[in-house]
Amino acid sequence: MDGVAWDIAIIPGSNEAVVTLPFIKSVQFVNITHMTQGKVTKVPDECYGVTVIKDMIVLGGMGKVYFLSMTGRLMKTFIVGSGYLYSLKTGKMDMIYCCEADKNTIICIDISGTVMFSFQSLSGFDEAIDMALDDKDNVYVTTWQTNKVHRLSKDLKLIDIPLKKEDGLDEPFGIAFNKNYTKLFIANGWNHKKKVLTFDCV
Repeated sequence: MDGVAWDIAIIPGSNEAVVTLPFIKSVQFVNITHMTQGKVTKVPDECYGVTVIKDMIVLGGMGKVYFLSMTGRLMKTFIVGSGYLYSLKTGKMDMIYCCEADKNTIICIDISGTVMFSFQSLSGFDEAIDMALDDKDNVYVTTWQTNKVHRLSKDLKLIDIPLKKEDGLDEPFGIAFNKNYTKLFIANGWNHKKKVLTFDCV
């Protein structure tokens, strides 16, 4: 990569993905079949989270969400929260979930930038850093400072906390399901003891 990579989103119907390079305010396209690097495109902000929806690349910056064309042209910008949006995920109903770690908040917007739902907790939800959606659009959120995974409904109501430190979580950072939602993967270790945990989904 041409810079330090943060987040990745696969472009549906293609063999390409787009990767955020926040420290050089850019995104880079990658061929995921041959694992080769593509073009680098400058973006308006230090963007972290990325997702793809309706032939648009969506980026999370500092309190803003940017919609870009597939060629990297800025199309529209919306104010969402006030802190860095470290993770973005798209639901089945074209909702975009935004993870604002500094404010311990998850925000759900539609493609018009309207806030539909939000969730904030001042206790036990410290540094919510990444998200994954299951086949029912439930939102699984890693909170790396409290060593937990919180499960929220698609309208961002807390369901439960299915995984904790006693399950092996130690600074959980990244989280993802496999394609058929039978496995959940969690990347452990922000500063040390990096490893990937695998959990079977019942």
